[in-house]
This record gives sequence, C-alpha cells and structure tokens, in this order.
Amino acid sequence: MSSASPPETTSFPYPTQVVYDGRADELRVAVDVAPTAREDVTVEAGARRLRIAVTRDGTLAERTVTPLPAGHVFGDDREAVYNHGVLSVTLETVERWR
Repeated sequence: MSSASPPETTSFPYPTQVVYDGRADELRVAVDVAPTAREDVTVEAGARRLRIAVTRDGTLAERTVTPLPAGHVFGDDREAVYNHGVLSVTLETVERWR
C-alpha cells in the first residue's frame, strides 16, 4: 500500500480581491486560481473568518480572510461559485448581538 504525502504549504500566490460592502451587508471575495481544477479548491467559512485553500502540483496554498468590522459575523446566506478559473465567494454579514 502506498501513502500519499500531505501537500507542502506555501504562501498564497493567487490574485485576490476582497470587498466588504456595508450597505449590502455582504463580503465578496474573488480569487483567480486558473488553471486549478474545481476539486482542488476548498472554501470554509466560520462565524468571522473565510479560509480558501488551493492544491496544485502537490503544493497547498492557503489564505484566511477576517475583514469584518467589530460586532459583525457571517450570516446564513453564503455562496461560492467556481467559473473558468475564478472563485467567487459571497457571504452575508450581520450584526452580532451581545
């Protein structure tokens, strides 16, 4: 039985645009990961952070984004779309009540 080695981790080399729109109550992130296959892209969103991971040629590149203003968290409305090498993520933002 052979075992695959875990990918090496490297800095995030992909062009990324992060826009927080307070009027629309959303965070939008676009990442150009071409020519990476869709199954090699991972998106995880917690209450206050977004993690994007891309595996290419045995190398793992990760970026964690936590751009929310104080008192805000990500809501339930979440969408990630991969189209022609561009990953687009839209996350609703809501005020966190204490």
